Amino acid sequence: MNKPLLSVRDLRVDLNTRSGVLHAVRGISFDVAPGETLCIVGESGCGKSMTSLALMDLLPRVARRSAGGITFDGQDLTRRRIAGRLRGRRMAMIFQEPMTALNPAFTIGDQMVEAYLYHVGGTRAQAVERAAQMLEKVGIGSARSRLSQYPHQLSGGLRQRVMIAMALITDPELLIADEPTTALDVTIQAQILRLLKDLQKELGLAIILITHDLGLVSRIAERVVVMYAGAIVEEGSAAEIFDRPAHPYTRALIDCIPQPGRTERGAHLGTIAGVVPSLIGPQEGCAFRDRCPVAQPRCASDIPTQQAGSHRWVCIHGGRA
Repeated sequence: MNKPLLSVRDLRVDLNTRSGVLHAVRGISFDVAPGETLCIVGESGCGKSMTSLALMDLLPRVARRSAGGITFDGQDLTRRRIAGRLRGRRMAMIFQEPMTALNPAFTIGDQMVEAYLYHVGGTRAQAVERAAQMLEKVGIGSARSRLSQYPHQLSGGLRQRVMIAMALITDPELLIADEPTTALDVTIQAQILRLLKDLQKELGLAIILITHDLGLVSRIAERVVVMYAGAIVEEGSAAEIFDRPAHPYTRALIDCIPQPGRTERGAHLGTIAGVVPSLIGPQEGCAFRDRCPVAQPRCASDIPTQQAGSHRWVCIHGGRA
């Protein structure tokens, strides 16, 4: 892989709750190269969104972030002054739920112009012109008139396009998209996905896509990180992950989705027995062991890192690699 644009080492996020400390993210590490698409996948509650918020230093007050290192283009993101300077300018984020991510009290134009003036500067006229250009770039017609509209006047698909335009208005190098197709119908999902791919090719963006939709991952990802219970259980190229999944959790996830040409009509889809373990309190051993069909006694106390090939690894004792 090329020199990383973003490098994350031993990232942890803990939240104080009435029941104890919840370990939402437990020591994950990964890199993102310039222009690369990395997808982080896993069930709801596995720590995907907390990871994205930790990278942008936007965690809630009850959360504590620690890391062995988080660097963007060689700059230390654990230092808040540096993170604040890069956030929104060179690193941008599309948040979940386009229906609620925009402020309903301000027009689309006001929100886009504010972002541009804060991070880039210039005159208001220049900011308005840039906002209109970005709306056109993401496929919104009559861009000038759209700037005077409020979020409630737009459909869900248009609001998501506005969110993408707002994120890209400052020409960032890294885009973090947290469930960018949530609450959108499948036709609009496909349009948003195609838009992201086209913009990435045109602008040279690196993209971190946070999702639980493996169908979406298979169409856009170059590399995939699989998370379970706050930890990474497998990482590799998209082709490796889908063709030769090594971790039992990854295999179970893939078995849960219909695959064209492989899943027979009327056949039962796979399921994952059991429930996700609590992340409150000390964590020992493999969090997936109680749901794993190949678990061994040592999984209760030890988590190995087993190489499964070049630029790929998987945490596993049993099963095939």
